[in-house]
Amino acid sequence: MDVGFWAVVPPLLTIVLAIVTKEVLMSLFIGVYVGCMIIVNWNPLGALEKMVELIVGTYDETGEFVLSGTLSDPWNVQVLIIVTLLGGLIGLMVRSGGSKAFGDLLSGKIKTKTGAQISTWIIGIVIFFDDYFNALTNGAVMRPISDKYAVSREKLSYIIDSTSVGICLIAPLSSWVAFICSLIAEAYASAGIEDDAFAAFVQSVPYNYYAWLSILMVLFVVLFKLDFGPMAKAEKRTQETGLLCDKTFSGGGADDDDFSSIEQMNGKPIDLLAPIILLVVCAIAFMLYTGGFFASFDILDAVNNMDGMLALTYAVGVSVIFAIVFYAVKRLSRISDSVAAFITGTKSMIFVIFLLAFAWSIGAVGDELGTADYMVSLFAGNVPPFLTPLIIFVLSCVMTFSTGAPWGTFAIMIPVAVPLAVAMDVNVFACITAVIGGGGFGNHCSPLADTAILSSAASNIRHTDHIKTQIPYSVTCALVACIGYVISGFVDNPFLPLLVVFAVFICVLVLLNRLFGAHRYSLEQTGVEAETGEKIENDGD
Repeated sequence: MDVGFWAVVPPLLTIVLAIVTKEVLMSLFIGVYVGCMIIVNWNPLGALEKMVELIVGTYDETGEFVLSGTLSDPWNVQVLIIVTLLGGLIGLMVRSGGSKAFGDLLSGKIKTKTGAQISTWIIGIVIFFDDYFNALTNGAVMRPISDKYAVSREKLSYIIDSTSVGICLIAPLSSWVAFICSLIAEAYASAGIEDDAFAAFVQSVPYNYYAWLSILMVLFVVLFKLDFGPMAKAEKRTQETGLLCDKTFSGGGADDDDFSSIEQMNGKPIDLLAPIILLVVCAIAFMLYTGGFFASFDILDAVNNMDGMLALTYAVGVSVIFAIVFYAVKRLSRISDSVAAFITGTKSMIFVIFLLAFAWSIGAVGDELGTADYMVSLFAGNVPPFLTPLIIFVLSCVMTFSTGAPWGTFAIMIPVAVPLAVAMDVNVFACITAVIGGGGFGNHCSPLADTAILSSAASNIRHTDHIKTQIPYSVTCALVACIGYVISGFVDNPFLPLLVVFAVFICVLVLLNRLFGAHRYSLEQTGVEAETGEKIENDGD
């Protein structure tokens, strides 16, 4: 339907309310309801009915109930199953005592705050095959360690979010690649290009300036202490008062812990590592299996056709069953106690599930109102060819930030970007990665983005606090990446743009730290009093 400017009102209203009120769930509800009001021509009761239809389903013309809502979409159902099972698996690992033992082991190896942050970054890079699993697992493993060394929860969630999304944008084997390659294949066919879609993705990786910067920025910020803006204030608060965060993910006090009710046994590090290693191995094996690798033994074909979400569903299910049996055999936890811990873990994900449901629903509202199409129309028109990659990147950033749906942006923009690049005679790979990088930016910054929600949950911090502190960093990466896409409009190789981008990036980081670093803020400006909280152990920096 064509509603003009009203198409952007629901996501815009949601984002503004979330930032102002810091109540993301309420903001999402209002945004979805207002969107439904627009769809049904401002009928209040009709809007409620439409909301139920979007979330759950509706009746067809024969009177049969059809499961057609966001909560019944096969892809979304798999995501909810994965999130719920991962929460239960974390509960099992806590029950075994493996989490505590592994934390103690790392404490003996990690001696500084910098070491804790770099370790979080490394784990985020290693778990390259899925952003959801990456965020939740990294948070479960590293949160106790980062807490010990006084890393603010805002900083932890930033590191988790930046690495979990950033690595999926460039890794050749991930749950993102199959979807992106399928879109590239269709776009290539439409444009008359006969190249292989997976090969095109691999060739486009060096042009993904935003992804590279978002990953490298973590290293620069941590190693050279270049925090700035709200993140610098958060870090100063934690260093001066020991207060890790203002509010937890579900809105509780800063010291609340969803797993504190689970009695921990005297497990060993292997009791944490065994289920996680099995999960990683199974995830990769099932990805290859769903892509038909074991039938054709063609890795490229398997990557192009794999079902990442289905593979992760299988892998997490196998790992949960293994953990229950494994702990019972080792006499760490009776099956009944493991089931109780599993249920406690799944309960910790309830708030996540609500947020995801409404985040998907605001996306469904945007689909009905034509939000993405309206935004594309705003940028349509005659532009100089060399600005094509830049315009595609900016549009993809804005679109994903507004909808919180990077995959929706990919689905809309890649079929547009490829033929546009051919018509404008500019680098096709740069235009493809302009879409992918723009989707990554929105996934980092939007309060509606699912990976940002999971990163907040994994760090146990209020979602709006994560978004508020992450946005300046992601915007910095995006603005510098724009320089790379302008240069890519003139040259056909990524090396000169990368060189310029990295040089400008380092200069900008140093400048921002000097202008807006922690030294510019007093303790009172962090929002807490000097005597608030207990000082946390911090051996070195």
